[in-house]
Order: sequence, then structure tokens, then C-alpha cells
Amino acid sequence: MATRSALPPRRRGLPEEIVVWEILVRLPPKPLLRCRLVCRAWRRLTSTRDFLLAHHSHQPSLPLVVGYGCDGGSLLDILTLDRRDAARPRLHPVARLKNAAHFVSASCDGILILNTTNCGEFYYSVCNPTTRQFADLPMLTGFFVMGFYQHRPTGEYRLLLYYQFRPEGSEDRYACYVCTLGSSEMPRCIGWMEEVATCTAVVLLHGSLHWYNYKTDKILVFDTASESFWSMHQADKMNGNDLFEIDGTLGIYFCNDDATIVDIWVLQDYKTEFWSLKHRIELPVPDIKGKLDDGDDGSAVVLSEDGDVLVLVYYRKWLLYIGTDGKLLASFQHDVGCHYNTPLKLKQSLVPHAFFPLLKGYVVNARPFI
Repeated sequence: MATRSALPPRRRGLPEEIVVWEILVRLPPKPLLRCRLVCRAWRRLTSTRDFLLAHHSHQPSLPLVVGYGCDGGSLLDILTLDRRDAARPRLHPVARLKNAAHFVSASCDGILILNTTNCGEFYYSVCNPTTRQFADLPMLTGFFVMGFYQHRPTGEYRLLLYYQFRPEGSEDRYACYVCTLGSSEMPRCIGWMEEVATCTAVVLLHGSLHWYNYKTDKILVFDTASESFWSMHQADKMNGNDLFEIDGTLGIYFCNDDATIVDIWVLQDYKTEFWSLKHRIELPVPDIKGKLDDGDDGSAVVLSEDGDVLVLVYYRKWLLYIGTDGKLLASFQHDVGCHYNTPLKLKQSLVPHAFFPLLKGYVVNARPFI
């Protein structure tokens, strides 16, 4: 952190240290970048790594909404659901990419892993939508991304992957790999698994990644330090939908067959694996149907922000935000396509990362950003 001696001479008004470390550090990224134009001192002080790390820590972790459409090419919209103004929740556009990807696979510290498919093969890329950095990840072709995390002992950003082998006449086998972003080495095999989690929601908690596995009806856990797997029990119900993080612990939600009720359970004790029912939400079916065309089919995702539970219902071009009281609080329509169901969150970051320039096809503020 900058010291008082590093600051310019005091002017009239608030001390510069208060302005920088109490006000500027709390601004959203775009207003902060505009403030850098005020004077050279602000630009210098708000460009240090210590400041940018502190700035990132103050940013909210918001539900990530992905929009996809076609307008002279495929468009991928990166948006966040900002409900800090409770009376007027809104979708905040972060970035738009063209002909780059179809979906967002993972999110960590403001960095996103994107993917597209071609002839059944997955192709990946990485971007920071806030700093508008983008690069390809050709070494991941053929793999499936299970999780994305920062390895705390080294500070490296790593991807947990699996590769599916289909030997003739025998059961499928799954090999697990770890890939370090910016490394010249190919993904490193860390072992074999009989089953892999088939859902998309990943929760990073207590230094471990967590998934709900539909096939085993258990929670799969990966310790990012020891690179070992284990499992834990979910709530005493069947057919869970997915996991989410709430107040520093795990939550899991269940929808009934008619998609009219959502039960939300919370893990009260991580060691004893004790769960309790926190909410039963009756969805506002008449309000939902009023937004839909005949034949529309949607899905619900449960997330948490600042301890509050959010139910997001996706129906093609519509995104509906529903509160725990079952009331429809807001609805959003995509301008050129549809909203995709995603359990991810985005915590925007201006922190520079050394791995980006080492990657193939690295660009800043250039296509595929538009």
C-alpha cells in the first residue's frame, strides 16, 4: 500500500490518501479509469498492483448473465445482474465479443474461460472482459473444463480438466488433468476417475472445488492443494439441481417436476455434512407464463449475493428475477438473441496477469471485442 510520503502535496479538500484508498478504491472499473484522467498522481497511484488488488477486493461478485445472438456474426454478451438499487435491478453490460465463443465455461477472479464447438470438439479461449484482454487456449482442445481456480501456494491460475476415453467393448474412462495458464507445458495428468460431475455449477470453498454429481447423487470435491478427490453427501433429497455458494458455505436447490416450487437447502456444518431447509419458493407461474410464447421452455438457477438468495429463470430471450417471497422482481429481454442459463458470477478486476501475453493470439482492446 502506498505511504503518505508517496503522495503528492496536499491540496484543498480531502487528503489524497483518503481520496485514493477510501473513495477511488471503491469505484467500479469504468468510473475509476475515467478518474485516472484527472491528474498524473491519481493515475500513478491507482495503477500500482497493491491498489488494483485492493480495488478488486472491493468489487461485488455479481451473477453473470450470458447473452447470445446473431447480427452479422455470432455475438456473445457478458453482462452482470446488478441489484444494488433494490428498486431498480438492471443488467449491466461488461463486454461484447463477436465470432469468438458460444458460451462461458468458468469464472475466477474476473477472468472467464470461453468455449465454442465445432464438429463435436470443444475449443477454448480466455478473456478478462473488464481489461478487454483475450487469448486462445489451443492446448485444451478435446478436453472438458471441470473447474478454474488460483493455486494459492504458487499464485498460478489453473484449470482442472478431464478427457473421456471410450475403449471398444468396455466402460468409458475419465483421465483428469491440470493445466497452468501461461505454461509452455501440456496439461498434466493427475489420475483417473470412474465418474465425473456432469453439471455446470462449481463452488470454490475452503480451497476445494465442489460439484453436484447427478449419477452418484453426491457432491464431488477436489482439493486444489493436494490435487485429490473425495465425496460428501448432499441434502437428504433426490434429484438435486445444482450447488451454489451462500454466506461462506454450500447451498443446493431442488425444483419439483412441474417447475413451480424451488426448495433451497444450506449446509450448516461442513464436517458433519448436516443440511437444513432454508427456503421453499413458490414460483409466480402466471407472471412467468405472461412473458412467454407458446412452446417456450425454461430453467431456473439459484444464486446468492450478499447472503440474499436470487432465483433466475431463463426462457429463451427472457431472464426473470424472482425473490424468495415468490414475487417477480424484474424481467429482462435480450436485444438480438437469448439469455443463457449460467450459474457463474463475475467479480470484475483490473489486476494485470503475467500469463496473458504468453498465450497464443493475445490481444488487448481489439477483436473479438466490439
